[in-house]
Amino acid sequence: MKASPPPSVSLVFAGLDLPASPAVEALGRADDALLSDSGAAVRHAQEAARLAGDDRRVAAFAFAYEGIGRSMGADAEAAVALLTQALAELEPLGDLAGRSLVLSALAGVQMGLGQYDAALTASHETLALTQALGDPEREAWARVGIGNASLELDDPDEALGHGQRALRLFAEGEIASGQARAHTIVGGALRALGRTREAHAHLDAALQLAREEHNVLTEARALDDLGRLAATCDDLPRALDLHRQALALRTEVGNAQAQATSHLQVAETLTALDEPDAAVAELALALEHAEASGSEPRVADAHRALADAHEAAGRPTEALAHLREFLRRRERLLSAQARSQIHALQVRAEADRARQEAEIARVRSTELGAANAALSDTVTRLERTQGRLVQAEKLASLGRLSAGLAHEIQNPLNFIGNFAELNADLAREVAQDLADGARPEGLKADLDLLAQNAERVREHARRASGIVRSLLGHVRTVGGERRVVPLHSLLDAAVGAVLADTTDVEVVRDFDEGVGDVEAEPGSLQRVLINLVENAVYALRQPRPGRDGRPTLTLVTRAGSDAVELRVVDDGPGIAPADCVRVFEPFFTTKPAGEGTGLGLSLAYDIVTEGHGGTLAAYSRLGEGATFVVTLPVPPSEAPTAPQR
Repeated sequence: MKASPPPSVSLVFAGLDLPASPAVEALGRADDALLSDSGAAVRHAQEAARLAGDDRRVAAFAFAYEGIGRSMGADAEAAVALLTQALAELEPLGDLAGRSLVLSALAGVQMGLGQYDAALTASHETLALTQALGDPEREAWARVGIGNASLELDDPDEALGHGQRALRLFAEGEIASGQARAHTIVGGALRALGRTREAHAHLDAALQLAREEHNVLTEARALDDLGRLAATCDDLPRALDLHRQALALRTEVGNAQAQATSHLQVAETLTALDEPDAAVAELALALEHAEASGSEPRVADAHRALADAHEAAGRPTEALAHLREFLRRRERLLSAQARSQIHALQVRAEADRARQEAEIARVRSTELGAANAALSDTVTRLERTQGRLVQAEKLASLGRLSAGLAHEIQNPLNFIGNFAELNADLAREVAQDLADGARPEGLKADLDLLAQNAERVREHARRASGIVRSLLGHVRTVGGERRVVPLHSLLDAAVGAVLADTTDVEVVRDFDEGVGDVEAEPGSLQRVLINLVENAVYALRQPRPGRDGRPTLTLVTRAGSDAVELRVVDDGPGIAPADCVRVFEPFFTTKPAGEGTGLGLSLAYDIVTEGHGGTLAAYSRLGEGATFVVTLPVPPSEAPTAPQR
């Protein structure tokens, strides 16, 4: 078997083709210093950035190296900003491999900051890129990152699926260190699911492989997970021994953040063993290492554990003080996360502005006629590059769509398989009872259960069929024959189809008389309107504190100079602002599991934007309802005249 390091450490020597130059040599020195002297790595990366000049690709990797170095030097916020800047530099260059590497590093830093949602998003994007590039090893590492973040977000089912897939990919590539790490993800997920025997088998395998590969970090992780498993099984003395073994290894490699985690685990086990004073001593060390590594989540966890230990020792004053510090640290951590996210958005905005200014300069140069032949050749090359980028993005989108479809359709299929297996067992039991001469009344319960299971099979088959029908809507053409149709009549029909004779929702129509007919394909546009009204009515029927009177659906139309605008407004519980863009992604849904496929709004978006040349957007805040805005272009000859104000 061959060993391979995680892709978040080495960038220059991980298959990237960077031509020799003084800047690349400085990057090599930064790479050499990463694990031994993070300060030197930062200085070499800054030197590489100065030497890069106009080479934006090398400059991007210089930012990435400086970010990784700063994360190892306990400056995680600066690390996130630098890695985000590296991504902004790489985006217009079409360097998918480079983006996947930097995203992987960014996900690792975000995990250390406790930004698990952001780390999960970065890992999913890394996965899509590695699949588009056809790189199974990096795909496996991306799945390890998704599994790790999913465990922190208390989603063991998701972690288990990605961990098992990563394990298969690493096994196919004979990458032992990767197999060891994937075993820890699978074992951790199984432990969280209560499948302790299976978890133990995977974690033992991780420990053995890590020791064979002399991978101390993964060995320590396996020992840590085995300790948590022992605690779950109420074997506290063994849990304590395993956590102390993990601590010894992490102390050996000098990983301060991991040491803090092990001290925390040792202390919590001691508290459970009714040794609170010994736990307090361990937690003092945990706090020291957490502060040294700049890990705010671990600092907060240490104060929470200290509050528990002091309370167990009968010291309520000290317990209260640490509880207050825990709450203060948590508040500060949330503020730091917000600042980091705002800074990342600012960096992306500045990069976009720089690209726009460069494009303006190029257009002006073309208008002046300077070097027209050379510019024409450049445009041709750019178009070819753009075509390749579009194809790569299509491949990445296909990977995301396929993964989402597999995940969504697997759930009902699992239920169908389980209930079908139960029915087979029951049928055999009934047959045996009949052979044994059982009385009919004794068989009634089994037959009733058979009927119930069959109904459940049919229910989940209908759900799978619904997912397939929704998916087929994406591949059907939405640009059929267009004709002039009355928008207000379509809206009224959509409301009637959804609400029928129900009276639990009040409908308010604020229609602009200047809006008349629109040119559209009636069937597909009607599908959009019904979908928007159905989503609004679903939200209105959810509880919302502070709402007076009946839930209200408001339909607003406005005529513009070149477009007609439609707003579907509800006063339901609202949508998180971060999800207002994601609701149009295939398979993303804010509804509980089993209540939505995540395809309706995606299909509506395609119909409006691709089929009718319009726009569809969502605006909302939690607790304040949601607004979906559709704009449809109007041909110039038929454009309504906007009312004078």
